[in-house]
Amino acid sequence: MSTVIIFASKSGTAEKCSKMLSEKLPGEVKVIDIGKNPNPDFSDYDNVIIGASVRAGQIQKAIKEFVGKNLDSLKSKSVGVFLCMGGDRSQFDEYLKQNFPGEFLDACKAKGFFGGEFNMERLGFFSRTIVKALSKGKPIPKLFEENIQAFADSFKK
Repeated sequence: MSTVIIFASKSGTAEKCSKMLSEKLPGEVKVIDIGKNPNPDFSDYDNVIIGASVRAGQIQKAIKEFVGKNLDSLKSKSVGVFLCMGGDRSQFDEYLKQNFPGEFLDACKAKGFFGGEFNMERLGFFSRTIVKALSKGKPIPKLFEENIQAFADSFKK
């Protein structure tokens, strides 16, 4: 069984989660940053996992375009999707629906809420300022490794 994880990440959280997930999956696993490889070939893989981070309710444009352009091919694979985001799981389903076509979501074997984290070193000044202002007095986001493991387990079956 072979798996490709195609992700987009602004501050590095989706990249970190993609690598963590890759270590938990069986067989050959390749991790591809769509920012560095905008047209990845996934034809030789059994499983395709799409990962993105959420900012102001939106995922990266490159992931939206990739899924839209490859929808029919993706539906012929065993697919999954995960989101990295702060806050709690309550907005997860809403963010999936507003960022991905229903046909894609219906085809997904697994949908994962992996949590989030602030990686201030990778954010620009403007983004750091906004994050600090919006997060004041709120719980610090964290990654949920148990969710990553549960997601990986769904691809072992």
